[in-house]
Amino acid sequence: MKPDEQAQSLAVIDVESEAIDNCVEPEELEETEQWYSALQIQGLLRLSKAGLQQSISKLQSIYGLDITTLRRGAARATQYSELARKACKLLNAGKLSELRKLVENAPTASPASQVSTLTISEYTPVLDRRIAELKQVSTSNSASLNQNVQQLLAQIASENQAAQQRDADLDNAEINAAQNRGATRALAVFQAEQKAQAEVLAQLRATKLGAES
Repeated sequence: MKPDEQAQSLAVIDVESEAIDNCVEPEELEETEQWYSALQIQGLLRLSKAGLQQSISKLQSIYGLDITTLRRGAARATQYSELARKACKLLNAGKLSELRKLVENAPTASPASQVSTLTISEYTPVLDRRIAELKQVSTSNSASLNQNVQQLLAQIASENQAAQQRDADLDNAEINAAQNRGATRALAVFQAEQKAQAEVLAQLRATKLGAES
């Protein structure tokens, strides 16, 4: 091969090689995230609709994952991310240490779409404070109920005592009335007896005086 022809051949090879090296498929530049429909993710996780919602709620409230990183769309068009699938799987399997690592490496939502959620460090104090408030309310209600019960028992005892006193007073009144009736009858009998005795005595005296004269 002549020197000029060899040079032209090498030039062609260099140009073609450069074009091949710069040719990169778009999919190799950016890896797209997988999203699943509600039925798909329920089937993958073997969860019911209610179970899936409970898992998503725990990932939000306890582990502080932003809802926009877990779910998008609404109603029948709702989709769940690959992050949601992995997190739900670890949560339901009880692999909490792996779940925490996943949460730490999870992407965060932009400030405009971020919602107010509790982080793990904030969740426990809030829960403890809520439990303490419930205990305080329960104790206060118990004390108030106990006081009301004691007042009611005292009122019942007072009313029973008053009723017993009324019964005793009525018994005494009946006894006194019976005694008064008996005394009145006795006096009437005694008075009639004395009157009859006086009349008989007067008649006898009169008879005696008539006989003597």
